[in-house]
Amino acid sequence: MAPRKNQTSKGKPQAKRTATPRTAKKDPWSEEQLTTNPKSRLINADLTALFANPQSWEILDDAEKAELRALLPEHINYNDDGSLPNLFLRYDNDWRNGIRQFQNDLEQGRYDPEWQRQAAEAMEERAAGKLDKYKDDQYEEFWGQKQKLARHVIAGDMTNLKLNVLVKAGVYRVGDVWSFARAFGRADKVLVEKDATITAIEDGNLTFSIPPGQRKFPVVHDSIAVATDKMELVNTEDTISVAHQNGEQASTSDPPIIFTIEGPQNGPQALEKKILQVDGRIENPPNGNAWKVIRCKRDNQDMGSLWEMREEFYVRQPAKKTLPDPDSDYESPRQKRLKARK
Repeated sequence: MAPRKNQTSKGKPQAKRTATPRTAKKDPWSEEQLTTNPKSRLINADLTALFANPQSWEILDDAEKAELRALLPEHINYNDDGSLPNLFLRYDNDWRNGIRQFQNDLEQGRYDPEWQRQAAEAMEERAAGKLDKYKDDQYEEFWGQKQKLARHVIAGDMTNLKLNVLVKAGVYRVGDVWSFARAFGRADKVLVEKDATITAIEDGNLTFSIPPGQRKFPVVHDSIAVATDKMELVNTEDTISVAHQNGEQASTSDPPIIFTIEGPQNGPQALEKKILQVDGRIENPPNGNAWKVIRCKRDNQDMGSLWEMREEFYVRQPAKKTLPDPDSDYESPRQKRLKARK
């Protein structure tokens, strides 16, 4: 006799399956999901255009507007109504880079509450001195310098690629911005930052426009060239002020410094030396690798460090076959076998 459906072949009743309770589906447009979920809709959204929309500013209350102004650089010239200028929201390099970094961190899960909790615990352990000596030795006050490119990476045969060769090959172009950022000192660190713009290229030589003094950004005078689908000239009648790192305001009447890297033997280190001379705060800088320190920005896009751009050009070159030296006495195993048969 066949057993019933609710019994086993031995006559024992089967255990009833309990249904797994379904969790409520989270709203993908909620504030929590948009700002913490690695699959947030903000990752692929055009946030630059979104923030440039005047309605994005109008929906904020006075307290939120004041909080936002406190987080932004001091050199911004706000509109008469106190809103952010469209020129800054659309074309400022650091603003656009910050947006891309936020989207990348969001996609990597760095805003997830659990990741934030673990990061907070790691900070507490560091403060308590629980981390090993190696991690303490690798710590840097100015985060980002070590993550961009490891300093122990060896160039190898790439050292044969001089700067003028890369320039003639079109690796670097007029309009590129070489962004220099390097920290000096141990106890009291000094961060030197400066954006030098390539204004001319001739016979493999690069001519730069360097912001004067301790300014980071290029000096803007009577007009600003804005890169769009077509080159548009935006006139600015107001005087633009730039904030020094010591908090003092300076007029942009000081002309930029023009500097040219000449000769096949000179490289990015010549620009670094000139930048430190213009900045004036570092008298005896330690040795460094300007290829790894300086990054190239093109059309508001981070192209990578000069070292990475040189590496990319190097790997694209066809491999050169090494021909045997006719004057050498070396014989390959195959040549020896053929010679023995004769």
